[in-house]
Formats: sequence, structure tokens, C-alpha cells
Amino acid sequence: MTLRKAERNDLVRVMEITRAVVPLMQAAGNTQWSDAYPSLSRFTMDCDNGSLYVFEEDGVLRGFIVVDDDHPKAYDDIGWEVPRPKSAAMHRMAVDPGSQGKGFAGHMFKSVESMLVDAGYLGIHTDTSLENGKMQYLFEKQGFEFRGRLHLDENEDDWYVAYEKVFKMGE
Repeated sequence: MTLRKAERNDLVRVMEITRAVVPLMQAAGNTQWSDAYPSLSRFTMDCDNGSLYVFEEDGVLRGFIVVDDDHPKAYDDIGWEVPRPKSAAMHRMAVDPGSQGKGFAGHMFKSVESMLVDAGYLGIHTDTSLENGKMQYLFEKQGFEFRGRLHLDENEDDWYVAYEKVFKMGE
């Protein structure tokens, strides 16, 4: 299993995975993603700026994740343990529905953590919709800690939850 930076030719598969997970998310009551978000243009920007990573097994792209230094402004109100300059931010992650439940998400998290530790980061900040219980469970399973609630847009009814993982160096 390999985590690598995405290339433009990976975007078709990234969008296939996105289109496959959106109905599952919405059926579970999670409207964070839709037919409009995340879009091909969003993933193209992520790819072009080097923040989109894909996870492969046996040459098959099983999932993707975006990791960068772009902390949303709303993160300023969260009581993080690791300050922003020493922490990466994680956005947009999905595993192909046919590969879910097989440990790929956990392997992706571990690969991202290893990459970030090697780059000198001390932790990672992320968020997900309050409706996204599956992702919250996954964060907690991977050692992330809940840090608070926030709004990422003008909709005051649209709550998100912030999580942080502080890396344990030398482990």
C-alpha cells in the first residue's frame, strides 16, 4: 500500500470515488458533500498545488486525502495544542466504497502521519461536519482528539467539529 502525490491523470478516479461516496454520505444524513462539492476544479487545484494524495494497493487507487498548510480562518477560535505553524491541515478524504471496511483509511492516516513527522510537523488539524459520525469515529479511532465546534461558512446552522492529532515523536 502506497501513499503518493496525485497526478492529473488520477483525477478521473478521484472523481469516481467522490461520486460513489456522496450518495452514501447523504443516505446517512451527512450533507457535507454533494454533486457540487468537492468538484473537479477543487481537486485540480489541490493536485496542482501538491496537496492531493492518493492511496494505492496493487496499482489500484483506493482513496485520496488532501493535506496542506491551509488552516481555515475559523480554526483561529479553536484551542489547539499544537500551534498552526507546526501543524498541517487535513481536508477532503474518501475511500472507494468497494474498499471500505478493509483498513485502507487507517493505513492512509498512518502514511500521512509518517510523511508529516518526517517533514517536521508536530500535529495535524482537521474538521468534519457534525453530521459525519463515521468520520468522527474514524478520527477518534486514529488517536485524534475533539477540540471544539466551529462554523466554516455563513450558515449558522451548519456546525463542524474540529479534531487534532498530536504526533508522539520517536514512536
